[in-house]
Amino acid sequence: MAIVKAPHRGRTFIMPAEIQSFLSSIGVEYQRWTSVHPIPADAPAEEILKAYAPELEAHKQKNNFVGYSFVELHGGTPGFAEAVEELKREHWHKGLESDLILSGCLNCYVHPAGQPVVSIELEPGDLISMGKGIRHWGDVCSKVGVRAIRFVPRPEEDQKFYTHSGIEADYESVYVSPAAFAVAAGRH
Repeated sequence: MAIVKAPHRGRTFIMPAEIQSFLSSIGVEYQRWTSVHPIPADAPAEEILKAYAPELEAHKQKNNFVGYSFVELHGGTPGFAEAVEELKREHWHKGLESDLILSGCLNCYVHPAGQPVVSIELEPGDLISMGKGIRHWGDVCSKVGVRAIRFVPRPEEDQKFYTHSGIEADYESVYVSPAAFAVAAGRH
């Protein structure tokens, strides 16, 4: 379950209904997903996509995506450092961006225009959708990495624009979720 920190309000949200309501107010959709057929986090990509197929197809149709793909980022992934550095740069998209976290953890920072930054720590089962034009960036928990399903937007909406604001340098990801501690305890 996600942890949302809104320092400007002196609040941390941990209850799904509160998270959904708060994030909706800043242009971000949040949902909790569980597979109808439970599947191990380290299962092959094809097996995971098959297990989530009905939910994936419904989300794809509802949001006019052209497809979805399996993404895996961890220390052993070729180009990992470059991918993480790109992810850490504040940007926005012309269309909706939507990701389902399958394993590991991801910190997402949302910076709505004219508002303070909000951090969202995402765990397995969290689906996040950034609204069109919402400025954001992310960071992968390097010890755990992340496996996710990314929804593919239509080509005309699949543009990324960097803000070059430099604000992301003021934020350091600190993970407090069980997913971040699973590696230290020998569980993945």
